[in-house]
Amino acid sequence: MTQPLIVCIDDDPALLHVVARCLRKQSSFDVRTSTRPGEVLEWIDREPVAVLVADYDMPEMTGAELAARAKRIRPETVRILLTGQTSLQTAIDGINHGEIFRFVRKPFEDSALRDIIREAVARHEELLALSGDRERRERREALHAALDVEYPGISVVQREHGVVVVTADPWTEMRELGFSSIDRGLESEDE
Repeated sequence: MTQPLIVCIDDDPALLHVVARCLRKQSSFDVRTSTRPGEVLEWIDREPVAVLVADYDMPEMTGAELAARAKRIRPETVRILLTGQTSLQTAIDGINHGEIFRFVRKPFEDSALRDIIREAVARHEELLALSGDRERRERREALHAALDVEYPGISVVQREHGVVVVTADPWTEMRELGFSSIDRGLESEDE
């Protein structure tokens, strides 16, 4: 099984080194670092990044702006902001732009950051599962639409007062819909 990919970005290389070292102590993470938002977005586009840890205050774009772009590219990547600021505007930006999972205040305790990353990885796995459910639902809806095009009315269920109405002669209706190989011979003799 592959290790969850954690991507960390900060414009301060020394702090970035501290964050990476803290996370690498946890052997179950694959940690990658950068000081360039464009590079991080390329990684997120190409690889299944589980967690993005971004400094809020960076010169090219804020961590909230980066998180918002990351969300558009890969919604199941969980986004965390590191911040030395505790203003309400920082929180509002993070929530409104990047749907931030957690804010981590600098300076942080190593064990607390690792715990938050583990929670984020668990959330990432939940989002992947939901994504799979969404994809299955979309495929099912596409199949129903294709069947309705080929056999108009096949997915329509008639109801009266919430009760499903069953036709008196389903075999004739099936033949009318083009199911020529289906006939009364399929009924069991017990009926």
